[in-house]
Amino acid sequence: MRRIVCLLAGLFLVAGSPLGLAAQGLVDGAGFPGGSLLASIPGFGSLDVGRMQLIPSIRVGYQRIGLNFNLPVPAPFNYANAGDGSAPIDLQLTDANVWVGAVSLEGRVSPNLSFFLKAEANAKRNAGTVTSDEPSHHNVVGFAPRSATPYQWTASQLEWWAVEAGATYAIANNIAIVGGLRREHLSFGLRDPRTAAGAPANYQETINGIQLFTIESLADFRLKLWVPYIGVQLSGQSYRARLNWSPFLGAAVKLPDQFIINNFVVVSPTITVLYDFQWKYSMSRIGTLLEGDFEYDLKFSPDVAVKVWAKGSWLKVQGSGNMDELVDYIDVVANVPPSVARLRASGSSSATATLTQYVTAVGLSAELAF
Repeated sequence: MRRIVCLLAGLFLVAGSPLGLAAQGLVDGAGFPGGSLLASIPGFGSLDVGRMQLIPSIRVGYQRIGLNFNLPVPAPFNYANAGDGSAPIDLQLTDANVWVGAVSLEGRVSPNLSFFLKAEANAKRNAGTVTSDEPSHHNVVGFAPRSATPYQWTASQLEWWAVEAGATYAIANNIAIVGGLRREHLSFGLRDPRTAAGAPANYQETINGIQLFTIESLADFRLKLWVPYIGVQLSGQSYRARLNWSPFLGAAVKLPDQFIINNFVVVSPTITVLYDFQWKYSMSRIGTLLEGDFEYDLKFSPDVAVKVWAKGSWLKVQGSGNMDELVDYIDVVANVPPSVARLRASGSSSATATLTQYVTAVGLSAELAF
């Protein structure tokens, strides 16, 4: 996705340069009503394709992503006391502050009608997450149940991107209606779990140099959104404000988790116990979104003009999804076929989850006038 954004940005810059325009023979100083901020800069004019004016722009800024995912995990089975104890998950994304970049293209068909295309993405980075408890740590085979303790995770390689297309139609001098469709993606890995005191939850136990067992937890979170929206846009000589609403966005949430215990020596050196607990939750539901976007022109001089922008959004999705769990328990004893010692248990049930997300961002943008 980042390569696409960089490619489009490069094309816009090359096409917007005076040399590029001269090569195309498309420079026209006549302009267009309500033209670009940079129309006064030498070498820039307007590009008319038929009756349509094309105005690409670039945005850069700093964005904060907040997310809360609540799932009251059920216990569909209980083999050898290996259930998850019906512990709820309350996952919160923390320290998710990322740099973002966007490219967009506006096509003005007439003074009243315009369309737009936009692509934006973040620079990947690690963030943080907190869970109220890691449910697979409850009632593990051979261990006493753990208390419900918050866990801190590293949100590894947080990735956010969105692409959208839409149109605006002016119904009055400074008022227009907006309609569009956006595809949005958010994903990160949950790695390196730690207790509230900072002690690692993944660890190894050894006695006199003999490894008794290892414990390892990891998970991944993925959110996909389809957002058809409608809105209203207010504009003036130096500003543009837009408010969008979607009462029926489509959201797909996936949270696969894996918990592995390897007991190498339990009774004697001839016995090995392998315990693998996995669960996966998936939900595809309809939700609600409300967002606002504001731009203001900063005209420092006749030759320098940029925009400052800010945006904010909030969405909520709630509904039932599918929970799948699998326990794979293997006792490998000397001279005993593994097929005899291996026991598996699985279950599936419905669980209701709630997802809320908010995004805030600020930055600068510039239009490229042709």
